[in-house]
Amino acid sequence: MHRICTNCGSMGKPKKVTRGSFFIEILLWLFFLLPGLIYSIWRLSSRSVVCRSCGSPNLVPLDSPVGMQLVKQHYNPSDEQLKELRSACAK
Repeated sequence: MHRICTNCGSMGKPKKVTRGSFFIEILLWLFFLLPGLIYSIWRLSSRSVVCRSCGSPNLVPLDSPVGMQLVKQHYNPSDEQLKELRSACAK
């Protein structure tokens, strides 16, 4: 689903980000089984989607009222372009 960033106004598919370090996860698994398991569970549960441009987690769907307002504010599209965008979001 395409989204728009409330911070920078960029549109597109968000990027998935996993917090923590893969190196530390491997290290904990090699030396300590339980801390490695806890760290892995924490990393998987803390995944989030962020803006590809600025890394902000403040994203809204393009087809929402706030998303359309942000599109108008940042891109100033014509009425025809807005209709095309709405129909593309509905698919």
